Amino acid sequence: MFLDTIRTDMTLAQKLESRVREFTHGRIRNLKVEEVQGKLVVCGQAPSHHTKQLALQGALELLSGDRFSANITVG
Repeated sequence: MFLDTIRTDMTLAQKLESRVREFTHGRIRNLKVEEVQGKLVVCGQAPSHHTKQLALQGALELLSGDRFSANITVG
């Protein structure tokens, strides 16, 4: 379903960022995904806990929990 919308020439970090934007409808401000010591770290600010949960759900559908970390603040 969502895999059809992700281009195959993107890096894993770009795919993750795209997935999070899609799941949150672009509501994460200053969204960026960085690779740190082999893990992808999702950073940004969410307007609500619900939006943060949507971002985490999108990330978990692409990667397992041990492959990424979230640094998303709420408020």
